[in-house]
Amino acid sequence: MLFCGFLPLISVVYGYPEEADSAEFITALAVHGLKRTKLNTAEAPLKQFIGQRADALDLDAVHAAVLDTGILEPLAIEILDGPEGGPEGKILSVSVREKWSIFPLPLLFVTSGEVNGGLFFIDANALGLNDKFFAGGMYGTDGRMLISGYMHSERRGLPGWSASASYAQSERKNSDRYGGDIRRFGLDSIGAQAGLSYSFTRALNAGLRVSYRQMTVKESDSPLAAPESGIQAAGFSAAATLRKSSWDGFLLSEETLSGSYTFTAGSVTFHEASLRALYQKSLIPGFRINTGAGFLYQPEAPALFESPPHAAQVDILPGSFSARNYAGFSAGFEKHIFKMIFGSLSARVSYQAVFSEGPILGGEADHGPAGAIVFYLSRLAIPAMALNLAYNVPAKRPQFSFSLGMSM
Repeated sequence: MLFCGFLPLISVVYGYPEEADSAEFITALAVHGLKRTKLNTAEAPLKQFIGQRADALDLDAVHAAVLDTGILEPLAIEILDGPEGGPEGKILSVSVREKWSIFPLPLLFVTSGEVNGGLFFIDANALGLNDKFFAGGMYGTDGRMLISGYMHSERRGLPGWSASASYAQSERKNSDRYGGDIRRFGLDSIGAQAGLSYSFTRALNAGLRVSYRQMTVKESDSPLAAPESGIQAAGFSAAATLRKSSWDGFLLSEETLSGSYTFTAGSVTFHEASLRALYQKSLIPGFRINTGAGFLYQPEAPALFESPPHAAQVDILPGSFSARNYAGFSAGFEKHIFKMIFGSLSARVSYQAVFSEGPILGGEADHGPAGAIVFYLSRLAIPAMALNLAYNVPAKRPQFSFSLGMSM
């Protein structure tokens, strides 16, 4: 009865042609194979297809929408006739397999001269609602860290929310493009943050966040620019993201544009603006263009808040490199190699360029080629593992990194 009451509204929103037969449109959903995931959670990404013509439905778009949940893997997609005596229209029927979402997750990140590893307990589908819970720690050449948090997905028109807290003791090293030391210091820090997010459309999401950090410097060895002895500061952030995904039968591609603004106040006060873009487009199934860009502007940031080069989305600088401002760009290709039961393997090549600016090194321009072997895990609700190799042409220096359980 409820479905029948909303059917006229659906037909108005999607604009059925007057002469069209409503029986040829998608009017209902069916999801099979759920064990832990709530039905409403599984149906949420598929509601965008209600009202579309059944004979013109893009099945690859349905596949991408299911994969985008991060917790479901589509096995079969069918368009079925509605039951006799029921509402007119077609049923979009999707059979899925739930990914393993509760597991201990080992993390490993290796770069030139640095090794960091850890273990986390992850529930990537908490309460069957696609919520995220995590708790664990990291240990390595950078020090040690404990962190825990929860991310609650939005539903019933209410915003989602997140909260986390962390404690770290680290040995911080900041270097130049050659990996040479600029400063070394010990750092104790505690932090907490909480935020709200809301999706205005399937593509547009925006959020607000408040954070607090307390940092104390110990045993500083920084002849060029010693960091502050300690900082207590609160941050207030606003962010927005436009995102669209597609599936070509081998690779899940995305087009993303995100931006954020943060104001930090306390024992230090400064502003930060960032912008990131990712464009992936299949030329043929299993072979796509990969382009990315990153921009960060924080001209008055103190040393403890300077950022590593991943803010510019490049791999050609050392992970310990530090700067206030970045503008980076990467362009290349990715080729699917083969698929196995637990995931698929692909290879990437790109050419990268980045401009960085900081109070010690001034402005520098770097560029060079990069390549990666990436394994996308299909049965686990974690992103991937990757082996990366890049070469900085001006510095004549290679950069190596390996990551497991890191977002790629």
